[in-house]
Amino acid sequence: MTKFWLITQRECKERLSQHGFWWMLILGPMVVLFLLVALLLAADQGKEKIKVLIADPGQIMEHKVLAQQEKYIEYFFLDAYLEIDEFKDAKAYQEFDVLLELNEKVLNNKKCFVFYREQPSIDTRMQLKFEVERRIEEILVKEFSALSVQAFRSIKQGLIFDFRDLDDPKNEAKETSSWTGFALGAFILLFVGIYGMTIFRATVKEKSNRIVEVLLASVKPSQLMMGKIAGIGLVALLQLFGWILVMGLGFWILRHTLFVDLLDPSYWQGTAGVRLNPLSDFLFEKLNFGFLLFHFLLFFLASFFFYGALFSVLGARSAADADGQQFLIPLLLLIVFGLVAGGFYIYYPAAGLSNFFQYLPFSSPVLAMIQLTQGATLDTYMTVLLSWLVLVLCAILLLWLASRWYKKTILKF
Repeated sequence: MTKFWLITQRECKERLSQHGFWWMLILGPMVVLFLLVALLLAADQGKEKIKVLIADPGQIMEHKVLAQQEKYIEYFFLDAYLEIDEFKDAKAYQEFDVLLELNEKVLNNKKCFVFYREQPSIDTRMQLKFEVERRIEEILVKEFSALSVQAFRSIKQGLIFDFRDLDDPKNEAKETSSWTGFALGAFILLFVGIYGMTIFRATVKEKSNRIVEVLLASVKPSQLMMGKIAGIGLVALLQLFGWILVMGLGFWILRHTLFVDLLDPSYWQGTAGVRLNPLSDFLFEKLNFGFLLFHFLLFFLASFFFYGALFSVLGARSAADADGQQFLIPLLLLIVFGLVAGGFYIYYPAAGLSNFFQYLPFSSPVLAMIQLTQGATLDTYMTVLLSWLVLVLCAILLLWLASRWYKKTILKF
Protein backbone atom coordinates (compact mmCIF):
# COMPACT_ATOMS: atom_id res chain seq x y z
CA MET A 1 0.00 0.00 0.00
CA THR A 2 2.91 2.36 0.74
CA LYS A 3 4.32 1.79 -2.75
CA PHE A 4 0.88 2.42 -4.23
CA TRP A 5 0.71 5.82 -2.53
CA LEU A 6 4.25 6.64 -3.66
CA ILE A 7 3.22 6.03 -7.28
CA THR A 8 0.07 8.09 -6.73
CA GLN A 9 2.07 11.01 -5.29
CA ARG A 10 4.58 10.79 -8.12
CA GLU A 11 1.84 11.06 -10.75
CA CYS A 12 0.19 13.97 -8.93
CA LYS A 13 3.41 15.95 -8.60
CA GLU A 14 4.33 15.36 -12.23
CA ARG A 15 0.94 16.62 -13.50
CA LEU A 16 0.79 19.58 -11.11
CA SER A 17 4.25 20.73 -12.20
CA GLN A 18 3.06 21.19 -15.78
CA HIS A 19 2.07 24.71 -16.85
CA GLY A 20 -0.68 23.36 -19.08
CA PHE A 21 -2.60 22.09 -16.07
CA TRP A 22 -2.79 25.54 -14.49
CA TRP A 23 -3.65 27.26 -17.77
CA MET A 24 -6.45 24.76 -18.33
CA LEU A 25 -7.61 25.24 -14.75
CA ILE A 26 -8.20 28.97 -15.38
CA LEU A 27 -8.98 29.26 -19.09
CA GLY A 28 -11.17 26.16 -19.35
CA PRO A 29 -13.97 27.29 -17.00
CA MET A 30 -13.75 30.84 -18.38
CA VAL A 31 -14.50 29.50 -21.87
CA VAL A 32 -17.41 27.45 -20.51
CA LEU A 33 -18.68 30.48 -18.59
CA PHE A 34 -18.47 32.63 -21.71
CA LEU A 35 -20.43 30.04 -23.70
CA LEU A 36 -23.09 29.84 -20.97
CA VAL A 37 -23.58 33.60 -20.89
CA ALA A 38 -23.63 33.67 -24.70
CA LEU A 39 -26.30 30.97 -24.60
CA LEU A 40 -28.42 32.99 -22.20
CA LEU A 41 -28.03 36.04 -24.39
CA ALA A 42 -28.70 34.26 -27.64
CA ALA A 43 -31.60 32.16 -26.37
CA ASP A 44 -34.04 35.04 -26.53
CA GLN A 45 -32.60 37.72 -28.75
CA GLY A 46 -34.60 39.56 -31.32
CA LYS A 47 -38.24 39.80 -32.26
CA GLU A 48 -39.87 37.90 -35.06
CA LYS A 49 -43.21 38.55 -36.72
CA ILE A 50 -45.74 35.92 -35.80
CA LYS A 51 -49.44 35.30 -36.33
CA VAL A 52 -51.45 34.48 -33.21
CA LEU A 53 -54.85 32.82 -33.41
CA ILE A 54 -56.98 33.47 -30.30
CA ALA A 55 -59.69 30.86 -29.79
CA ASP A 56 -62.26 32.99 -27.94
CA PRO A 57 -65.66 31.24 -28.09
CA GLY A 58 -67.20 33.65 -25.58
CA GLN A 59 -65.84 36.72 -27.41
CA ILE A 60 -64.32 37.88 -24.14
CA MET A 61 -61.77 40.08 -25.89
CA GLU A 62 -64.30 41.46 -28.36
CA HIS A 63 -61.86 40.94 -31.27
CA LYS A 64 -59.50 43.53 -29.85
CA VAL A 65 -55.96 43.50 -28.45
CA LEU A 66 -53.90 46.45 -27.28
CA ALA A 67 -51.16 46.73 -29.90
CA GLN A 68 -47.71 48.24 -29.35
CA GLN A 69 -46.16 50.81 -31.67
CA GLU A 70 -43.92 48.11 -33.18
CA LYS A 71 -46.42 45.51 -34.29
CA TYR A 72 -44.49 42.24 -34.37
CA ILE A 73 -47.55 40.20 -33.49
CA GLU A 74 -50.61 39.97 -35.68
CA TYR A 75 -53.76 38.75 -33.92
CA PHE A 76 -56.65 36.80 -35.40
CA PHE A 77 -59.79 35.64 -33.62
CA LEU A 78 -61.90 32.49 -33.79
CA ASP A 79 -65.29 32.55 -32.06
CA ALA A 80 -65.23 28.84 -31.29
CA TYR A 81 -63.31 26.16 -29.43
CA LEU A 82 -60.40 24.70 -31.36
CA GLU A 83 -58.79 21.35 -30.67
CA ILE A 84 -55.00 21.37 -30.49
CA ASP A 85 -54.63 18.56 -33.01
CA GLU A 86 -56.89 20.38 -35.44
CA PHE A 87 -54.84 23.56 -35.13
CA LYS A 88 -51.66 21.56 -35.58
CA ASP A 89 -52.71 19.52 -38.63
CA ALA A 90 -55.59 21.29 -40.40
CA LYS A 91 -54.55 23.10 -43.55
CA ALA A 92 -56.70 26.12 -42.71
CA TYR A 93 -54.58 26.93 -39.64
CA GLN A 94 -51.08 26.33 -41.00
CA GLU A 95 -50.50 30.07 -41.52
CA PHE A 96 -50.75 30.71 -37.78
CA ASP A 97 -47.70 30.32 -35.53
CA VAL A 98 -49.36 30.40 -32.13
CA LEU A 99 -52.70 29.31 -30.66
CA LEU A 100 -53.96 31.08 -27.53
CA GLU A 101 -56.94 29.56 -25.72
CA LEU A 102 -59.23 32.04 -23.97
CA ASN A 103 -62.41 31.17 -22.10
CA GLU A 104 -64.10 31.59 -18.72
CA LYS A 105 -61.73 29.03 -17.15
CA VAL A 106 -58.82 31.29 -18.00
CA LEU A 107 -60.36 34.18 -16.08
CA ASN A 108 -61.26 31.96 -13.12
CA ASN A 109 -58.01 29.97 -12.89
CA LYS A 110 -55.73 32.84 -13.93
CA LYS A 111 -53.89 30.52 -16.32
CA CYS A 112 -53.69 30.84 -20.08
CA PHE A 113 -52.29 28.13 -22.37
CA VAL A 114 -50.32 29.20 -25.42
CA PHE A 115 -49.29 26.58 -28.00
CA TYR A 116 -46.58 27.31 -30.55
CA ARG A 117 -45.14 25.57 -33.62
CA GLU A 118 -41.68 27.03 -33.01
CA GLN A 119 -40.80 28.61 -29.69
CA PRO A 120 -40.93 32.43 -29.96
CA SER A 121 -38.16 34.56 -28.50
CA ILE A 122 -38.58 35.98 -25.01
CA ASP A 123 -39.20 39.46 -26.43
CA THR A 124 -42.05 38.16 -28.54
CA ARG A 125 -43.53 36.16 -25.66
CA MET A 126 -43.33 39.12 -23.29
CA GLN A 127 -45.01 41.36 -25.84
CA LEU A 128 -47.78 38.82 -26.39
CA LYS A 129 -48.31 38.51 -22.63
CA PHE A 130 -48.32 42.24 -22.13
CA GLU A 131 -50.83 42.96 -24.87
CA VAL A 132 -53.23 40.14 -24.06
CA GLU A 133 -53.13 40.72 -20.32
CA ARG A 134 -53.71 44.44 -20.66
CA ARG A 135 -56.77 43.80 -22.78
CA ILE A 136 -58.16 41.30 -20.24
CA GLU A 137 -57.55 43.81 -17.46
CA GLU A 138 -59.65 46.38 -19.29
CA ILE A 139 -62.46 43.87 -19.70
CA LEU A 140 -62.41 42.82 -16.04
CA VAL A 141 -62.39 46.41 -14.83
CA LYS A 142 -65.27 47.35 -17.10
CA GLU A 143 -67.46 44.40 -16.05
CA PHE A 144 -66.61 43.63 -12.44
CA SER A 145 -64.84 46.56 -10.78
CA ALA A 146 -65.45 50.16 -9.98
CA LEU A 147 -61.71 50.80 -9.78
CA SER A 148 -59.65 52.46 -12.46
CA VAL A 149 -57.44 50.29 -14.64
CA GLN A 150 -54.30 51.57 -12.87
CA ALA A 151 -55.74 50.83 -9.39
CA PHE A 152 -56.90 47.40 -10.51
CA ARG A 153 -53.42 46.53 -11.82
CA SER A 154 -51.87 47.34 -8.44
CA ILE A 155 -54.00 44.76 -6.61
CA LYS A 156 -54.88 42.17 -9.25
CA GLN A 157 -53.48 38.67 -9.52
CA GLY A 158 -51.58 38.29 -12.77
CA LEU A 159 -52.35 35.75 -15.43
CA ILE A 160 -49.99 32.79 -15.80
CA PHE A 161 -49.07 32.18 -19.42
CA ASP A 162 -48.07 28.56 -20.00
CA PHE A 163 -46.17 28.30 -23.29
CA ARG A 164 -46.15 24.78 -24.74
CA ASP A 165 -44.89 23.09 -27.86
CA LEU A 166 -47.58 21.74 -30.19
CA ASP A 167 -45.58 18.52 -30.47
CA ASP A 168 -45.61 18.22 -26.67
CA PRO A 169 -48.86 19.84 -25.51
CA LYS A 170 -48.78 18.08 -22.14
CA ASN A 171 -45.25 19.39 -21.53
CA GLU A 172 -43.92 15.89 -20.93
CA ALA A 173 -40.60 16.20 -22.73
CA LYS A 174 -38.87 18.28 -20.03
CA GLU A 175 -36.53 19.47 -22.75
CA THR A 176 -34.61 22.09 -20.79
CA SER A 177 -33.86 19.86 -17.81
CA SER A 178 -33.02 16.95 -20.10
CA TRP A 179 -30.39 18.86 -22.05
CA THR A 180 -28.98 20.32 -18.82
CA GLY A 181 -28.51 16.78 -17.56
CA PHE A 182 -27.04 15.80 -20.92
CA ALA A 183 -24.47 18.60 -20.58
CA LEU A 184 -23.48 17.37 -17.11
CA GLY A 185 -23.10 13.81 -18.38
CA ALA A 186 -21.08 15.04 -21.34
CA PHE A 187 -18.85 16.91 -18.88
CA ILE A 188 -18.14 13.61 -17.10
CA LEU A 189 -17.18 11.87 -20.33
CA LEU A 190 -15.14 14.90 -21.45
CA PHE A 191 -12.96 14.83 -18.32
CA VAL A 192 -12.73 11.05 -18.39
CA GLY A 193 -11.63 11.15 -22.03
CA ILE A 194 -9.05 13.91 -21.49
CA TYR A 195 -7.45 12.31 -18.44
CA GLY A 196 -7.83 8.82 -19.85
CA MET A 197 -5.62 9.98 -22.71
CA THR A 198 -3.19 11.27 -20.07
CA ILE A 199 -3.04 7.79 -18.52
CA PHE A 200 -2.47 6.26 -21.94
CA ARG A 201 0.33 8.66 -22.91
CA ALA A 202 2.04 8.40 -19.51
CA THR A 203 2.08 4.60 -19.76
CA VAL A 204 3.40 4.63 -23.33
CA LYS A 205 6.06 7.23 -22.46
CA GLU A 206 7.40 5.24 -19.52
CA LYS A 207 7.38 2.08 -21.59
CA SER A 208 9.19 3.60 -24.58
CA ASN A 209 11.79 5.29 -22.31
CA ARG A 210 12.35 2.03 -20.40
CA ILE A 211 11.51 3.84 -17.16
CA VAL A 212 8.90 1.21 -16.47
CA GLU A 213 11.63 -1.43 -16.08
CA VAL A 214 13.18 0.58 -13.27
CA LEU A 215 9.81 1.12 -11.59
CA LEU A 216 8.86 -2.55 -11.81
CA ALA A 217 12.05 -3.46 -10.00
CA SER A 218 10.54 -2.07 -6.79
CA VAL A 219 6.73 -2.18 -7.33
CA LYS A 220 4.26 -4.70 -8.66
CA PRO A 221 2.64 -4.07 -12.08
CA SER A 222 -0.79 -3.88 -10.44
CA GLN A 223 0.47 -1.27 -7.96
CA LEU A 224 1.98 0.75 -10.80
CA MET A 225 -1.24 0.68 -12.80
CA MET A 226 -3.54 1.50 -9.87
CA GLY A 227 -1.20 4.21 -8.58
CA LYS A 228 -1.09 5.82 -12.01
CA ILE A 229 -4.88 5.76 -12.36
CA ALA A 230 -5.41 7.06 -8.79
CA GLY A 231 -2.79 9.81 -9.12
CA ILE A 232 -4.09 11.14 -12.41
CA GLY A 233 -7.63 10.74 -11.08
CA LEU A 234 -6.81 12.99 -8.10
CA VAL A 235 -5.42 15.60 -10.49
CA ALA A 236 -8.60 15.34 -12.56
CA LEU A 237 -10.70 15.85 -9.41
CA LEU A 238 -8.57 18.85 -8.44
CA GLN A 239 -9.08 20.41 -11.84
CA LEU A 240 -12.78 19.62 -11.72
CA PHE A 241 -13.16 21.39 -8.37
CA GLY A 242 -11.06 24.23 -9.75
CA TRP A 243 -13.44 24.57 -12.67
CA ILE A 244 -16.41 24.65 -10.32
CA LEU A 245 -14.80 27.34 -8.14
CA VAL A 246 -13.63 29.50 -11.04
CA MET A 247 -16.98 29.21 -12.82
CA GLY A 248 -18.83 29.95 -9.59
CA LEU A 249 -16.67 33.01 -8.92
CA GLY A 250 -16.95 34.18 -12.51
CA PHE A 251 -20.70 33.70 -12.51
CA TRP A 252 -20.98 35.67 -9.25
CA ILE A 253 -18.88 38.52 -10.69
CA LEU A 254 -20.96 38.65 -13.88
CA ARG A 255 -24.13 38.44 -11.83
CA HIS A 256 -23.19 41.56 -9.83
CA THR A 257 -21.38 43.62 -12.47
CA LEU A 258 -21.87 43.31 -16.22
CA PHE A 259 -25.07 41.28 -16.28
CA VAL A 260 -27.01 42.43 -13.25
CA ASP A 261 -30.27 42.39 -15.19
CA LEU A 262 -29.57 39.35 -17.35
CA LEU A 263 -28.65 37.05 -14.48
CA ASP A 264 -31.30 38.38 -12.14
CA PRO A 265 -34.21 35.92 -12.03
CA SER A 266 -36.66 38.80 -11.97
CA TYR A 267 -35.36 39.91 -15.38
CA TRP A 268 -36.94 36.83 -16.91
CA GLN A 269 -40.21 37.40 -15.10
CA GLY A 270 -43.05 38.69 -17.21
CA THR A 271 -45.67 41.21 -16.29
CA ALA A 272 -47.89 38.44 -14.91
CA GLY A 273 -45.28 36.99 -12.62
CA VAL A 274 -44.38 33.92 -14.65
CA ARG A 275 -40.94 33.16 -15.97
CA LEU A 276 -40.76 32.97 -19.73
CA ASN A 277 -37.28 31.61 -20.33
CA PRO A 278 -37.14 27.87 -19.53
CA LEU A 279 -33.33 27.79 -19.37
CA SER A 280 -32.97 30.64 -16.88
CA ASP A 281 -35.99 29.43 -14.92
CA PHE A 282 -34.41 25.99 -14.59
CA LEU A 283 -30.93 27.28 -13.73
CA PHE A 284 -32.06 29.86 -11.18
CA GLU A 285 -35.07 28.23 -9.59
CA LYS A 286 -35.26 24.47 -10.05
CA LEU A 287 -31.72 23.11 -10.26
CA ASN A 288 -30.48 21.55 -7.01
CA PHE A 289 -26.74 22.10 -7.44
CA GLY A 290 -25.67 20.31 -4.25
CA PHE A 291 -27.72 17.20 -5.02
CA LEU A 292 -26.47 17.06 -8.60
CA LEU A 293 -22.85 17.75 -7.65
CA PHE A 294 -22.84 14.80 -5.23
CA HIS A 295 -24.12 12.37 -7.86
CA PHE A 296 -21.94 13.97 -10.52
CA LEU A 297 -18.87 13.11 -8.45
CA LEU A 298 -20.10 9.56 -7.80
CA PHE A 299 -20.50 8.84 -11.49
CA PHE A 300 -17.31 10.69 -12.37
CA LEU A 301 -15.18 8.56 -10.02
CA ALA A 302 -16.76 5.28 -11.13
CA SER A 303 -16.45 6.23 -14.80
CA PHE A 304 -12.87 7.37 -14.39
CA PHE A 305 -11.72 4.06 -12.91
CA PHE A 306 -13.74 2.15 -15.51
CA TYR A 307 -12.21 3.98 -18.47
CA GLY A 308 -8.85 4.41 -16.71
CA ALA A 309 -8.40 0.64 -16.66
CA LEU A 310 -9.07 0.48 -20.40
CA PHE A 311 -6.66 3.31 -21.21
CA SER A 312 -3.98 1.69 -19.01
CA VAL A 313 -4.24 -1.64 -20.82
CA LEU A 314 -4.05 0.07 -24.21
CA GLY A 315 -0.98 1.98 -23.07
CA ALA A 316 0.67 -1.19 -21.80
CA ARG A 317 -0.16 -2.92 -25.07
CA SER A 318 1.42 -0.17 -27.22
CA ALA A 319 5.13 0.00 -27.89
CA ALA A 320 4.91 3.64 -28.98
CA ASP A 321 2.40 6.48 -28.98
CA ALA A 322 1.76 6.16 -32.71
CA ASP A 323 1.24 2.43 -32.34
CA GLY A 324 -1.48 2.96 -29.75
CA GLN A 325 -3.54 5.43 -31.78
CA GLN A 326 -5.24 2.63 -33.68
CA PHE A 327 -6.40 1.08 -30.38
CA LEU A 328 -7.68 4.42 -29.07
CA ILE A 329 -10.22 4.93 -31.83
CA PRO A 330 -12.65 2.21 -30.64
CA LEU A 331 -12.35 3.46 -27.05
CA LEU A 332 -13.05 7.06 -28.03
CA LEU A 333 -16.01 5.84 -30.09
CA LEU A 334 -17.40 4.25 -26.92
CA ILE A 335 -17.27 7.67 -25.24
CA VAL A 336 -19.07 9.19 -28.22
CA PHE A 337 -21.58 6.35 -28.01
CA GLY A 338 -22.42 7.46 -24.46
CA LEU A 339 -23.36 10.90 -25.79
CA VAL A 340 -25.43 9.42 -28.61
CA ALA A 341 -27.25 7.19 -26.12
CA GLY A 342 -28.04 10.26 -24.00
CA GLY A 343 -29.57 12.05 -26.99
CA PHE A 344 -31.54 8.93 -27.87
CA TYR A 345 -32.92 8.77 -24.32
CA ILE A 346 -34.11 12.39 -24.45
CA TYR A 347 -36.13 11.80 -27.61
CA TYR A 348 -37.24 8.22 -26.88
CA PRO A 349 -37.36 7.82 -23.07
CA ALA A 350 -39.84 4.94 -23.16
CA ALA A 351 -38.00 2.87 -25.77
CA GLY A 352 -36.59 -0.50 -24.78
CA LEU A 353 -33.09 0.59 -25.82
CA SER A 354 -33.31 3.54 -23.43
CA ASN A 355 -33.91 1.16 -20.53
CA PHE A 356 -30.90 -0.89 -21.66
CA PHE A 357 -28.68 2.20 -22.01
CA GLN A 358 -29.45 3.17 -18.39
CA TYR A 359 -27.40 0.24 -17.11
CA LEU A 360 -24.70 0.17 -19.77
CA PRO A 361 -21.43 1.49 -18.23
CA PHE A 362 -20.56 3.45 -21.36
CA SER A 363 -23.79 5.47 -21.31
CA SER A 364 -25.13 5.31 -17.72
CA PRO A 365 -23.36 8.53 -16.53
CA VAL A 366 -25.12 10.63 -19.18
CA LEU A 367 -28.53 9.02 -18.70
CA ALA A 368 -28.27 9.25 -14.91
CA MET A 369 -27.61 13.01 -15.05
CA ILE A 370 -30.56 13.46 -17.42
CA GLN A 371 -32.87 11.54 -15.09
CA LEU A 372 -31.72 13.43 -11.99
CA THR A 373 -32.27 16.85 -13.58
CA GLN A 374 -35.76 15.81 -14.69
CA GLY A 375 -36.77 15.17 -11.09
CA ALA A 376 -35.59 12.54 -8.64
CA THR A 377 -38.68 10.50 -7.85
CA LEU A 378 -38.20 7.32 -5.83
CA ASP A 379 -38.38 5.12 -8.93
CA THR A 380 -35.97 7.37 -10.83
CA TYR A 381 -33.53 7.48 -7.94
CA MET A 382 -33.57 3.70 -7.53
CA THR A 383 -32.83 3.34 -11.25
CA VAL A 384 -29.94 5.81 -10.99
CA LEU A 385 -28.58 4.08 -7.89
CA LEU A 386 -28.76 0.68 -9.56
CA SER A 387 -27.03 2.00 -12.69
CA TRP A 388 -24.25 3.43 -10.49
CA LEU A 389 -23.81 0.11 -8.70
CA VAL A 390 -23.58 -1.67 -12.06
CA LEU A 391 -20.96 0.87 -13.16
CA VAL A 392 -18.96 0.37 -9.94
CA LEU A 393 -19.06 -3.42 -10.25
CA CYS A 394 -17.98 -3.22 -13.90
CA ALA A 395 -15.14 -0.85 -12.92
CA ILE A 396 -13.94 -3.24 -10.19
CA LEU A 397 -14.11 -6.23 -12.54
CA LEU A 398 -12.34 -4.33 -15.31
CA LEU A 399 -9.62 -3.11 -12.93
CA TRP A 400 -8.98 -6.70 -11.85
CA LEU A 401 -8.80 -7.93 -15.45
CA ALA A 402 -6.72 -4.92 -16.49
CA SER A 403 -4.16 -5.56 -13.75
CA ARG A 404 -3.64 -9.07 -15.12
CA TRP A 405 -3.36 -7.88 -18.73
CA TYR A 406 -1.13 -5.01 -17.64
CA LYS A 407 1.28 -7.44 -15.95
CA LYS A 408 1.52 -9.55 -19.11
CA THR A 409 1.95 -6.73 -21.64
CA ILE A 410 3.81 -3.89 -19.91
CA LEU A 411 7.28 -5.33 -20.58
CA LYS A 412 6.54 -6.45 -24.14
CA PHE A 413 8.11 -4.15 -26.74
